[in-house]
Amino acid sequence: MLVISKSSKQFFWLFIIIGFFLAIFLWVNEFFSHQIFTEELARQVSLCSESSRRCDINQLLSLSPERLNANQAKIIELDSLVNSYNQGLFKTLKIFIIFIMIGCLPAIKDFYYEIRSYLNLKR
Repeated sequence: MLVISKSSKQFFWLFIIIGFFLAIFLWVNEFFSHQIFTEELARQVSLCSESSRRCDINQLLSLSPERLNANQAKIIELDSLVNSYNQGLFKTLKIFIIFIMIGCLPAIKDFYYEIRSYLNLKR
């Protein structure tokens, strides 16, 4: 019968709770940042189109950075931030899974010692 020590259980729950709240904080931060970036991108594109400049993102990406004005450079930067939204959510999920794995380490250690002692008894 596998016996997990009390300290291993506490360590596990500590990392689950820390990881959970960290993940929620990061997801909320990512969500609101995405909203702000999307609104700012729309505002910058409207400013760019009012000034009768190239505003299409594909055209801007093909230009050299020296030929871009500040507004056009900001549009490229905001577009990349808006497009990386799903990557940010996935990174946060990875962080949460890493916290779960760290929390499981003492239980894995206990499991290893349990198997080792069982094998020693069999000899």
